[in-house]
Amino acid sequence: MISGMSCYKNLFSCALLLLLPGGLSCSTLGDVHTSAATVAQLVENEAAVILTLKNYIKKEEERLQTIKQYVESWGGEDADYVNNPINSYHFLRRLTHDYSPVQNALHDTTTKAVRANITLLRESVDVPVEADVNGAAYALVRLQDTYGLALDDIVEGDIKGTKAVQELTADDCFRLGQQSFKNLEFDLSSQWYDKGLELLRASQPLTYAVQKRIEKITKQQEHRVMMRQFVTQMAQKSDDHVLDQFSGLGIPTSFQKQIYAKHDDFDQVDKLDDLYRRLCRGEQLQPPEAYIGLKCGYIFGNSGRYKLMPFKVELMWPDPVIIVYHDVLSEHETRLLKEISMPRLATTMVHSFTTHEARKSLARIGKTAWVRPEDDAKVAKIFDRIEDMTGLSTQTAEPLHVLNYGIGGHYDAHVDFFDLRNKSLDDSPHQGDRMSTMLFYLNDVKAGGSTVFPTLGVAVPARRGSALFWFNLKRSGEGDYRTVHASCPVLLGEKWIANLWIHEWGQEFRWKCTNNPQD
Repeated sequence: MISGMSCYKNLFSCALLLLLPGGLSCSTLGDVHTSAATVAQLVENEAAVILTLKNYIKKEEERLQTIKQYVESWGGEDADYVNNPINSYHFLRRLTHDYSPVQNALHDTTTKAVRANITLLRESVDVPVEADVNGAAYALVRLQDTYGLALDDIVEGDIKGTKAVQELTADDCFRLGQQSFKNLEFDLSSQWYDKGLELLRASQPLTYAVQKRIEKITKQQEHRVMMRQFVTQMAQKSDDHVLDQFSGLGIPTSFQKQIYAKHDDFDQVDKLDDLYRRLCRGEQLQPPEAYIGLKCGYIFGNSGRYKLMPFKVELMWPDPVIIVYHDVLSEHETRLLKEISMPRLATTMVHSFTTHEARKSLARIGKTAWVRPEDDAKVAKIFDRIEDMTGLSTQTAEPLHVLNYGIGGHYDAHVDFFDLRNKSLDDSPHQGDRMSTMLFYLNDVKAGGSTVFPTLGVAVPARRGSALFWFNLKRSGEGDYRTVHASCPVLLGEKWIANLWIHEWGQEFRWKCTNNPQD
């Protein structure tokens, strides 16, 4: 016999499986909207399709003009084509000479050729599916929520003064409301449904069909309120084992705060979310005196080759140490890393915090590729440069992890280390834990996209050629949870980065460890 709590567990799991895109696996997340580079390829492809169609329209207009001229030149019954010899001449010439172009126009094969050409163009790229449209819709909601954008501005196609090509319709608003609801953003969902209804009521003429649709959607809103209460109650009554199934799937903090409202962790979740949003919006969280002692300067690295051209370094935070290296990658190097990565890009997988299972997730919207030193001699030089910059070995480091963020691309708050001292990850060798992170920015981002450390109040904007460095572990080998960080959503433009995770092994004589858990 199933206990009451087991029923709650099953109901909550089923409810989330119905709401979350793709359920636990997020398999229907879509692979196009997750990368700005993929969207850029589609834009180029669509430009080629439009050119093909324009040429087709021109030929069609010429073809129809030929037929139209033939029709208009017919004198009809009023002309005597039998008894008037000149008319008879014109008529016979018409049926022999003039009709030939019409025959060619009627047997035109342009349409078939155009269809074949467009099919070939479409097959050369990843074509978006419904899941991509829904993903892009939810990205707009994420941007609205994170940056406090006015709903009416989004509807009017206005993001920070940048206008879109067209405004959102009532149907667009309903889609954003639907995707908000499916992703447990219930308050935002109500806002978008209300806006859609407002636009419908303002439509002219207000037909009977539109009135019936308004009544139907209003009734559905009442059902959604009931579903919201049901899912929230199930979540609150579920134990940690059930909630762990959804770890890393990008459950919004607004819903998490409802789940943990009576838990000891509530204040932490609430505070982290608040700090994250404020940093993304450009607020300065630390008092002015907190920045006393933070300096910019030059370091000569671990090699004599940089004596004349030292690294430009900015200390962003003293403990844990967070450093920005300015202008450490050339424009050619940033372009090279993107070129190598482009054909390898695949939708990012995220490891569950509890099960370590890798899966697609709304917590991280982007596509990634791995770039190794052996891919190009210039890439190998970047690895050598990292050793000079940090004094650490890259022999046990992972390959460069290049990431291109998608529409509204972001990465929720997380840490880079696995905390191997306290967890059993799996049986494969990991060369020790991820001791430190070097994060290269491969392009400038027009708006948004900063890397933020919420608990420290540090925000680092994306600047092409710069690199962000920090230690994930204390000298004792314990994970430093103060390094929890996140990538703010890309508001305008796109974002490319390249991570290098430097592991513990091989650093024994370069970065000495201690038994003091505070070091």
